[in-house]
Amino acid sequence: MILMSYKIISAKELKLEGQAIQGGLIVGWTRPDSKIFLDERKIKQGLKGDFLVGFGPDAKIQSNLKIFYKEKLVTEHQFNLVKRNYKIQKINGLPRRKVMPNAYDLKRIKDERALVKIARKKYIPDALFVAGFSLPVEGIVTGVYGSRRILNGVPRRPHYGLDIAAKTGTPVTVISDGVVVFTNEDMFFNGKMLIINHGLGLTSMYIHLSKIMVKIGDRVLKGQKVGLVGSTGRSTGPHLHLGVMLNKTPIDPEQLFK
Repeated sequence: MILMSYKIISAKELKLEGQAIQGGLIVGWTRPDSKIFLDERKIKQGLKGDFLVGFGPDAKIQSNLKIFYKEKLVTEHQFNLVKRNYKIQKINGLPRRKVMPNAYDLKRIKDERALVKIARKKYIPDALFVAGFSLPVEGIVTGVYGSRRILNGVPRRPHYGLDIAAKTGTPVTVISDGVVVFTNEDMFFNGKMLIINHGLGLTSMYIHLSKIMVKIGDRVLKGQKVGLVGSTGRSTGPHLHLGVMLNKTPIDPEQLFK
């Protein structure tokens, strides 16, 4: 059986829902204590049978999902992903140091990335994301996932998030149930930011805030206010950058809301 984009498969022993597309996230369920593999890579399963499959921006078009129960192969599915073409986005007017950091800045950036990496490693075995997903803020989309960015005329890393422009002080809400695992008031690139863990390796990151309204360890519910829109860090105007990761794989946030 082939899982195409926007299709939901539901059977007695397996349920799959999501976007079979580069950058997409599949939310799945099968019998607890199953062994799940995607192209020989083991997928972690929650206590109640939930699991997640994520596809990076350049994921190969075809992948195979295999599920074993009591060492027996019980079902197998093939994902045929929709291939994407990514935009080029040019942004000018950024301070020179935010595009060409000096030696001191580079050391600071390296240290900050290490802190974020540690926070994202925290594993929660509960599938808190089953609460579903909702947009964190209403506004105008100004940056999309996968775009190849040219900053002040200099090519930089692709943009693996969703930028939504809104007025400074606009409430920002969490996209799903989770636990706050990281906050920082002054990141070099990200400004005021926070990270929320939704279980099974899924995290969401809220960047450029003007105010953080939660603390590490807080349990938050979908739609709960966690901060305010701002323009801190590397930013040319007030907006929210929403980033979503499944372990080390960047996920397109927009796919969660379709």
